[in-house]
Parts: sequence; structure tokens; C-alpha cells
Amino acid sequence: MPGRRSAQRFTLSVPWEGTLRVPGDVTIERYGEEHVWVLSSTPASRNEVLTLDVPGSTLPVTVSVRVADSVPVLIDGVLRHRLQLEILS
Repeated sequence: MPGRRSAQRFTLSVPWEGTLRVPGDVTIERYGEEHVWVLSSTPASRNEVLTLDVPGSTLPVTVSVRVADSVPVLIDGVLRHRLQLEILS
């Protein structure tokens, strides 16, 4: 039956390459005026631009950040990734 969700709708003549990042929880370790340091269960690529949602007392704050550094660390026997994020907005 044409028009179903599984039906092909569009074909690229030249395929695109990209990366999909699924939202994940992080733990904020510390923050300053220009950088935020978080612990994540997934690594991030240097210079990758992300959105950080920080819960507030009344309203959550959404901040655009760029990954300045990503270092694997072992915390309580679990591999985590310490990300240094540069605040963009």
C-alpha cells in the first residue's frame, strides 16, 4: 500500500553524513562564568556544540555550550566522561 510510513519518500543523489546525539543526563561538577564541568555517561567530541538544560529554582535555564575537552575518568568503578564545556550563550 503506497504512502505508508515504511514507504520510501525521498532519495538523496549524494548521501549526507552527520551525527545524531541523543539527550542524556549529566552531573554538573562545577561552573564558572565561561566554563561548566560535567560528568557524562557518553563521550563528546571536541568542538561539538550542545545544549545544556539546567534546572532552576523557578524556571529551567537552557545554555548553548561547546565541548572544550572530554576526558574518560573512573568513578566508583564506572567509566564516565568529564566534559569541560565553554559557555556560548
